[in-house]
Amino acid sequence: MPRNGEINKEFGVYKNLCCGSEIIIPEGVTFPDCPRHFNLTTEWKFITDTERIPHAGELKPKRPA
Repeated sequence: MPRNGEINKEFGVYKNLCCGSEIIIPEGVTFPDCPRHFNLTTEWKFITDTERIPHAGELKPKRPA
């Protein structure tokens, strides 16, 4: 699994293992530190299928409860 400071080799959505934050990381960009745990080792798990990433217009907005 990639860690913070490493260069991403595949565009996609990644989730960190320490607290579950999800971010989109383009190819060639350095994996960041966890937004909640700076200066600690952060592992990022690839969680999306890059064959089909929806466009913003395809996403349904969440309705307030």
